[in-house]
Parts: sequence; C-alpha cells; structure tokens
Amino acid sequence: MKKFLSIMLAAAMALSLTACNNSSASSESSGSSAAESPADSGAAASTAESQAPAESGDGQLLSNPIALNSEGDIDMDTALAYETDYEAMKAYFESREVDPTKPVSENAQTNEKTMEVWNYLRSVYGKQVITCQQMMGNECYEDLVFYNATNDLTAMKGYDFIFCTGSYHSDDMIDEAIEWSKESGGLCAFTWHWNVPKDIDNPEGGYAFYTSEITNFSQVNAVTPGTKEYETVIHDIDLIATKIQRMESEGVTILFRPLHEASGAWFWWGLQGRDSATNEVFQKLWYMIYDRLENYHKLTNIIWVWNGQNPHTAIHPNAFDIEGIDRYYDQEDISAEALSTYYEKCYGELAGYDKYCAELAGMESTGKMMALTECGYIPDPEGIKAANTIWLYYMVWNGDFIYETDAAGKAMVDLNGTPHPNPKKGITNEMLAEYFSNDLYITHNKLPEFSFGVREIPQQIKNWEYFRICLLYTSDAAD
Repeated sequence: MKKFLSIMLAAAMALSLTACNNSSASSESSGSSAAESPADSGAAASTAESQAPAESGDGQLLSNPIALNSEGDIDMDTALAYETDYEAMKAYFESREVDPTKPVSENAQTNEKTMEVWNYLRSVYGKQVITCQQMMGNECYEDLVFYNATNDLTAMKGYDFIFCTGSYHSDDMIDEAIEWSKESGGLCAFTWHWNVPKDIDNPEGGYAFYTSEITNFSQVNAVTPGTKEYETVIHDIDLIATKIQRMESEGVTILFRPLHEASGAWFWWGLQGRDSATNEVFQKLWYMIYDRLENYHKLTNIIWVWNGQNPHTAIHPNAFDIEGIDRYYDQEDISAEALSTYYEKCYGELAGYDKYCAELAGMESTGKMMALTECGYIPDPEGIKAANTIWLYYMVWNGDFIYETDAAGKAMVDLNGTPHPNPKKGITNEMLAEYFSNDLYITHNKLPEFSFGVREIPQQIKNWEYFRICLLYTSDAAD
C-alpha cells in the first residue's frame, strides 16, 4: 500500500510540475528613429537577420520585427543604431493632454485584446479590488493553498523577467503567463528583477540585481551611449521586447512594472544618492525602456505601471498608466485592524508621490489608477471599504508569504501534495474563504469571460484534484 501511494504521489507531482513548467521558443524584431510619437515612427529596414513578429491571437500582424544575429541573440549593430532622445521624449509627453481614461500607449489603443483588459480595469477601479498573487516556483504552491481553501484563485498572477537576462535563459514564466491567460482567462502582471554583470569588465564573474552584490556597474554609464553598461542595457531591453512580443502574438496583455522600488538603493536602478537624482538616471532609464518598447518596437500589449515611489523618480504622467507602491508590514501585531491602518497610510503615501508626477504636467493630480503593487499580507477587504482606499489591485509576494516552509525553505505539504497555509502571515483556510467571498474582491471565479482565453482552472489544479480523489479512493479501499 505504501509503495502504491508513493507511486501515485510521484506521478501526480510530476504532472503538476509539467503543467506549470512548459518551455517554448521566443520571437524576435528591428528598428526606427528616436523620439517620434508611437503613431508616427516607422521601422527601418534591418541588414541583420530578423524574424517577423508572430501573428496575434486573431491572426493580425502587430509590432515591428526585432533584429537578431546569426546566433539568435539581439543584433547589437542594429540595436545601437537607435538612440533615445530624452529631451524630445519629454517634449512629446508634455505636448499631449493627460487622459487617465486611455492607455498612454497609442499602440495599445490599436490592440483589441489590450483594450479589453484596459476597459475592464477602468470599469472596476474605485468599486472593487483585483486579487493578485506573485508567482515564482513552478510548483505553483500558492495556487494550491488558495484553491484548497476556496475552490478559487486570484484573478491576476504576477510574473517576472528575472530569468530572461543575464546568465539565465529561461522562458518558463513567459510560458506560464501565456497558459494562464489563454487557458484560464486570467490577468497577467510582470516585473523585472534586472540582472546585470557584477563587474562590467568581467561578465563571467556573475550577474546580480542587488546593489550590494555589484562591484562595477555605473548607473550613469547605463544611460550613456558608448559605454559597456549602456550596451548591456540596450541588449537586455530588446531581449525583453522579444518576450513581450511573443506574448503579444498569443493575445496576452501585461501590466508591466519595470524599475520597481526605485526609491531605495537595494536595486542597481534605484536611487544611489545625489548622483542618481541630479543626473536623472531613473527618468532617462524609464524613458529609454518606454521609447524602445513603444516607439522602436511598437509593442501593443503593454499597460505601464510606475513604482518609483519617490519625488526623485517622478516621471511625466503620459509615460505610465497605473501608479503603485510596494510596502511590507514588519510589526508583531498582524491583526486585520493593524494591517488596515498600515495599508491606509500606504494609500496616502502613494497619493503624495502622485503629486510629484502631476507637477511635471502642471496638474494637482494625475488621476491615474493606484495599486498596492507588492505587499506581505493580504489586506482585509472590510478594512479597505472602511478607509475607502480602493486599490486597483493588491499583489502579495510568493513563497512563505502564503505557505509554510521547513528549515530548508521548502514547502511543507501533506501526503496529497497540499501545502500548509502560513499562519505567521495571517493565512488560514478560514481567512481565505472569508476574503475571497467578499464582494469587494475580484477573484478568478468572478472574472468575466474575456475573448483572449477560456476561464478554466489550471491543469496543475486538475492534476492535484485527481490525485486527491485517487488517494481518497485508495484509503477507503484499504479500510
């Protein structure tokens, strides 16, 4: 009997991992000239090998091809021929009226699937809150915790381009996002823990995104043409563009949050003191990313999320759609009341940062949608109602923020593969059932049927359910 149970458990877990860990090829692109509006810039002919963008979910060709070399990597001669004109970019943003009811991307406004997501976000903002869970491991244990307690999942999942650049070469998270969108009809958010060489003169020495691990990578050089850092940045932006383009071809829209938490110095792109602020490093880097993805590659599936959370990282309101704040509560009192008070202060803090962006457009407020883009505890929906701090969405971090782990950091699971909710983070089955059923929260079951995907539970959940049934049947038979 024990041997049979072991075989069943191994088979089910293998199926679960397979469902969460498919791999596929990326698509590719070519260029244009800087600082024109996204509607006006055109793609220049590429002398490098290039692959036309894959067709969109409905068969329509979308963004520009991205130039690749013979090895399938970014063709740097072509990529470096395009440079962002920062002053022209700022002038372009300033020339347009700020209209928070429309995406800042003119390209996005031509993509029906992106507009479907956009219109949904606008329709629920201020009325309900979209639930979101950051994913990382391909076991998807967070989903199992939620589904076991509620027969439901979060409406949106957060993914990361962390494994796409530097020494990593994985499309796992791209695959997972496409599957979640197309096969489960879920919403997708992406951030980017951007790995760069620890020593720009010795890339073989490893890559990192934490400032403390980087010994020789100049922020200022990263936005200065002709430097090694600049070439690294250009390569990586264009490489990420191929990933976004692949999702575009599959009809997947993403809420993209680059350069997150730039208020601190813990990430290399964050504020490093006076040098960063006076040289407008963050602004130049943001405009460079925006310009290349929007004007050069003309991607149509991006909704932009600003997470600078500091006066010195303020950008023009016409360069982002949603503003977010990342905050991790670190006090002993984790009651719903204490957390609600904390998150109410975070909401007010983000509203304060909004004013700095608004000033760049001569406004008092940008009117942009506000989100709790990262947090360590699920907010109490009743606390949100009471404070009238109706975020567009909240996103809790992954791993032991949701489930219990052992001394080695591995998930603690039952015989049937079900992870344990982490009570140290306030997570219990009862709390999840209460929160997910609250009319304020939009969960997966409460999403509408979008045109880009069917609203089915993920295959990994089906595998887990199947195994539970097999285990129950086997246990009954043994009795």
